[in-house]
Amino acid sequence: MKSLVLFSNDLRLDDNDAINASISNSDSSSFLFVFDKNLYEKTHGSANLWWLEQSLNSLFARLEERNILLNIIEGDYIETIVRVVEKYNIGSIYLNQNKNPDFAKVEKLLKKELDKMNVDFNSFNKSTLVDPSTILNKSNEPYKVYSPFYKHCKSIYVQKQVLSFPKEPFKTFGLEENQMDISQIFSSRKTGWSKKFKNYWNPGELEASKKLKSFFKGYLSEYKDIRNFPGTAGTSKMSPHLRFGEITTNQIINFFNFHQDHMLSKHEEHYIKELYWREFSYYILHHFPYVVNKPFNKKYEDFEWEENYEENLSLWKKGKTGIRIVDAAMIELWETGWMHNRTRMIVASFLTKNLLIPWQEGEKWFKDTLLDADVANNVMGWQWVSGCGTDAAPYFRIFNPILQEEKFDPDNSYTKKWLNNYNLYTEDGSSDLLVDNNLIKPIVDLKESRNKALERFSRIK
Repeated sequence: MKSLVLFSNDLRLDDNDAINASISNSDSSSFLFVFDKNLYEKTHGSANLWWLEQSLNSLFARLEERNILLNIIEGDYIETIVRVVEKYNIGSIYLNQNKNPDFAKVEKLLKKELDKMNVDFNSFNKSTLVDPSTILNKSNEPYKVYSPFYKHCKSIYVQKQVLSFPKEPFKTFGLEENQMDISQIFSSRKTGWSKKFKNYWNPGELEASKKLKSFFKGYLSEYKDIRNFPGTAGTSKMSPHLRFGEITTNQIINFFNFHQDHMLSKHEEHYIKELYWREFSYYILHHFPYVVNKPFNKKYEDFEWEENYEENLSLWKKGKTGIRIVDAAMIELWETGWMHNRTRMIVASFLTKNLLIPWQEGEKWFKDTLLDADVANNVMGWQWVSGCGTDAAPYFRIFNPILQEEKFDPDNSYTKKWLNNYNLYTEDGSSDLLVDNNLIKPIVDLKESRNKALERFSRIK
């Protein structure tokens, strides 16, 4: 029997259930990636598409080394797969589930079509460590707070085997279809902005594995102490690789001896908790799908945001707010397609609680410009900071960017790195007209805007 292995956000050879199952249960397998332009432009931002193109190139080359063709075809996702199944007399389909809501819908529809054709549909979950539908609290309801969710997950965790790409030869067949020019995904349609990404990133499974091993040998031993300092290279930067499934959380957590009764170091425990924060993001998205564009806490749907905020939003995007650490972070994002987590919180707080601009605007910008942009994590992060999500920072917790800079960038190594005009910023973020007119002043007074935000949040009952 012939089988088809479908790729989407699982661009790897190892720990790939779909590949291993297909090879074990079929006479011959073919590997296929379908680029549905409408679907991918809905689920991926511009920076995402750059990474996707590079990662596909890497996967194609790795398979080519093994004399295996990765068929890359452009077309409607369901129509293309159904046509291929019929044309080549495919008996079974294997895929790893894509937890993006839009992808989940098309995979469900695909299964319906294949069922009509009596084609076996086999799907596997390696996007998350747990199946969100199987985790409920003692009241048989979804968890709404992270800490008990994490405690429960730790109590039931069972280490899963990390699968290796089959070493024994197996039979494959190619599809006589027009191969898509991968550069059409991004490079042929966009110029300039993304070229600099290559100075900072090397997408692909091999780089993901290399980076993880380097992190474990280095920064993990002091992770909790240094992870908050954006001027220090103290994080793993695994997020884009996880986003595209070049590595799995299962592979990462297997580096740890993780179970309920084992005492991890504070650094190990903290890193694992961040993996489970990602799990929790997908968990909430599964049980409360409306959070994609509406507050988890529905009473904040009527929050009074500013009107006519387009000018301030544009200045925020361009890193021209007059606040050093905010501008440095936004410039880092535009230059590298990535931003340190501490500064993500700072710029999000400034946008939503000082400029009083809806969190959805920030979420959209991050979706388009972050290489690791992921619907569950992106939405969860923005709602947490703006105070309307699950486990949200209380509305009265407003990050003071000046104090944040003093605490987490005490030597200004971060702001000096990204701001060419660092010396033109006022030291205390003052907007006082008596300050030297040649200096860059904030677009909003931090104290006044904080008080305005508190007053508006206090109205929510």
